[in-house]
Amino acid sequence: MRITWAGTFEPEFNRNMKIARLLERVGVEVSVTRVSVWGDSRVDLASTGKARALVRIVAAVPRLLWQLLWSPRPDAYLVSYPGWFDVPVVWVASRFKRAPIVFDPFISLFDTMILDRAMYTPSSWVGRLVRLVDRLALRLADIVIADTSEHLKYYDTLVPGVSDRGGVIPVGADDTVFRPVDEVTEGRTVLFYGTFVPLQGAATVVEAAHRLNSDDVKFLLVGDGQDRPAVERLMIELGVTNVELVGPVPLETLPAVISGATICLGIFGDSDKAARVVPNKVYECVAMGMPVITRSSPAIDSAFAESDLIRVPARDPKALADAIRSLLADSNRRESIGAAGRLRYEERFCEVVIAETLEAVLTKAIRQET
Repeated sequence: MRITWAGTFEPEFNRNMKIARLLERVGVEVSVTRVSVWGDSRVDLASTGKARALVRIVAAVPRLLWQLLWSPRPDAYLVSYPGWFDVPVVWVASRFKRAPIVFDPFISLFDTMILDRAMYTPSSWVGRLVRLVDRLALRLADIVIADTSEHLKYYDTLVPGVSDRGGVIPVGADDTVFRPVDEVTEGRTVLFYGTFVPLQGAATVVEAAHRLNSDDVKFLLVGDGQDRPAVERLMIELGVTNVELVGPVPLETLPAVISGATICLGIFGDSDKAARVVPNKVYECVAMGMPVITRSSPAIDSAFAESDLIRVPARDPKALADAIRSLLADSNRRESIGAAGRLRYEERFCEVVIAETLEAVLTKAIRQET
């Protein structure tokens, strides 16, 4: 099987690195046709430099198309995050070469920028534009990959029928980095790490910490992002003294941070998007056999059994504080949840299993074309 990985995708983005490992695992022959556009800015470039972003995209089109037209015909094209603007360009080449397009958007541009992060209103010209971009890319792709079945269902609201030609490739974790810990710590440290976007619900974690101020519990919040200034203000306003804020840590040191915690936290935002995702950190923590508390959602419920992790309602600091207090008091329960989550990960989300699913999706795309 020969795949051309095409577009403006960023190779160092976590989802794309995951796809690269999966392709290598199943022996897919991959050639890369790529034009660099985004740098480190990605979605945020649209809020701070719209004109600059459009210039970069327009300038990349002829270069990308030229390279695709003069490259050998693959069995299929793969377009990855952030590939919304790439699909129409790759589509032109795919019609000449008679090869299908497999599109892994990872997120909806409209859902992320407009609905979840509220950068613009849905009725603004930017809102209307990104919705159009989403729809066009989803319509032109032959196969659409999503990280959860709930995301596929959302894509159906943008372009009806996407789920009929879709496949689910979970985010999972890097199996070479996130492995079970030897012992479950008996301390009282609760870990939250992430990008501090609204979906993460960091403010809910701080409010839960405030309720546990007198319980001898330490909260470690790792990362940076959109909501961090608001989180810092909230800590001052509430007089929280049991929370330590630190910046992002390198991937290679993250397992040590996770294993030093007693309980790991997922996400607690109450947006529609938050209900559709299972974030990296949930997979990473269960892969290490750690007990996890996260918000209840259709995506979580479809991925994990009741015994695999603890669920609480979204944006409910009291429920979160109560769950933390209860779990800290029961080491046997923590160990049981960690073991069950790890077993579920091995059965459904380890890279051997997900790689086979990706191979099946690519094979389906190729057979449809022929």
